[in-house]
Amino acid sequence: MLPRIIHPEQLQGYRFNDQDHCFLALLSSPADGDDDRGSGEAVSLFLEIHDPCDRVPLHTHHHSAEFYFVLRGTVIFHIEERSITANTGDFVVVPADAIHDFENPGPDRLYLLTVLNRDEGFSETLRRGVPTALEPEDLEVLRSL
Repeated sequence: MLPRIIHPEQLQGYRFNDQDHCFLALLSSPADGDDDRGSGEAVSLFLEIHDPCDRVPLHTHHHSAEFYFVLRGTVIFHIEERSITANTGDFVVVPADAIHDFENPGPDRLYLLTVLNRDEGFSETLRRGVPTALEPEDLEVLRSL
């Protein structure tokens, strides 16, 4: 795999379904060949954009830790029995197999850079979702980081 650059205008967002108030844009996935481990073992890296008051449903990633860097906004994570509030510039680790969800309390959109250390089919599931273009506001935020 050759080095590559992805400009904000090239990003393709996906919603898991039409009712989602968030969308994700893959930056690197096993299909890109950026990681030489097998597809289930490879890392995926993506941008998450959440509307105000959006709450991601309770879920877990078996055998995979999830790492979040808050690019802009505030997020409240509920991990097992604990709540953590993170703000712009904070880094949050969700251990593998931890039951968790998170929410954007608003009032603005939330931008996260997220790493799933074992993709386990996540990126392919996302690509089967609803294609969603990034809005001019999103592109402006990404260019200003």
